Amino acid sequence: MTHRGRRLALAFIALVVLGLVLNNIAGRTRSGQGQAGGEATAPAARPLAPLYVPRPASLISGGYGGSLSSGATPQEVARAFAGSYVKYAPDRTSPGSFVDRLPRLAPGARTRVRGQLARDWRDHLSKLSGATATGAVSDPKKGAGQDGSTEVTVDFVKGKGSSNLLHVTLGLEQGDAGWVVTSVSLEEG
Repeated sequence: MTHRGRRLALAFIALVVLGLVLNNIAGRTRSGQGQAGGEATAPAARPLAPLYVPRPASLISGGYGGSLSSGATPQEVARAFAGSYVKYAPDRTSPGSFVDRLPRLAPGARTRVRGQLARDWRDHLSKLSGATATGAVSDPKKGAGQDGSTEVTVDFVKGKGSSNLLHVTLGLEQGDAGWVVTSVSLEEG
């Protein structure tokens, strides 16, 4: 390569580097002027449709509480809680995680309910085969709302074609988020 060829190559490389440096400086000045000058920049493009996050069918159909508003009646809270409680199966979930997913269980009652869950399973829940709610939910006992506590019973048919009932009696108290379950007792009848 001749001396003239080397000079042309160096000049070409110098022009390319100078072009990159000037492009970088120009890009920074434009973004700095947009922020300092108060020019409105175009907002980021929003997605055309909202994002869909799939939920388990048990949440949609009211399985573990569905959607209970703070204005839910004691009967609605009792129906949601009892419907979830009778579905306990120790081979599918641990008592701790099951109790944590129960709807509207008062924080102070979690330890007590977790402790009685094994006994309720042995005495009543293990004998349920295809239990269904009868739709019978008792009215709150008299004086509900005056002292902030009440008791509601939800009835379940023990099995398909059976006439035996399982009564799930729940103690409820009025809390900040509405009615919460404070006690659970099961009785066959």
